Amino acid sequence: MKQKRVVMFGDSLTDYFPMNKLQDLPVEFINRGVAGDTIPEMKARVQYDVISYNPDVILMQGGANDFQMSLYRGYKIVAGQLVNLAKKIRESLPQTEIYIESLYPAYTRRIGLMPSWAKEKSNEEIRKINGEIERLCVLENFPYVNMYERLADKNGELPLDYTMDGIHLQEKAYDIVSEWIHEVIK
Repeated sequence: MKQKRVVMFGDSLTDYFPMNKLQDLPVEFINRGVAGDTIPEMKARVQYDVISYNPDVILMQGGANDFQMSLYRGYKIVAGQLVNLAKKIRESLPQTEIYIESLYPAYTRRIGLMPSWAKEKSNEEIRKINGEIERLCVLENFPYVNMYERLADKNGELPLDYTMDGIHLQEKAYDIVSEWIHEVIK
């Protein structure tokens, strides 16, 4: 029987995923996260980094860098670009399951002497982006994964012990993402 192939496609949140957390799964994982990528940059590399592998499953995460940009163009643009990229993939790989993750929450307060990467951004805006991603996923028949809810504390923030800089995840947070990946694969 052919081993299932899964491509993890995204930005630094995917790139930095500790792949050893998935070694117990009988699956070939290909991590195609690239730190700093925006959704248009992901689109530019989709043929080589995703489609060429002909995966059975794609776990897609992106948009955090688009949201961080000083020229942020609004929640509808970010969400639309992400779901349109999934549609482009589906045209080439109609049998592939494509899961689209929400943007993750941010820790928006100052961290010691270092300002948070998310200090000028709000979880309220992230929730607007996620709401639009979810709406478009329903419209286009893609499974939507609400990682925001899985990672957020009772105040809707990423807990401080889940992050090093307000955006990027620590081990405890990646444990939660890993739990979801295990659910999908099993």
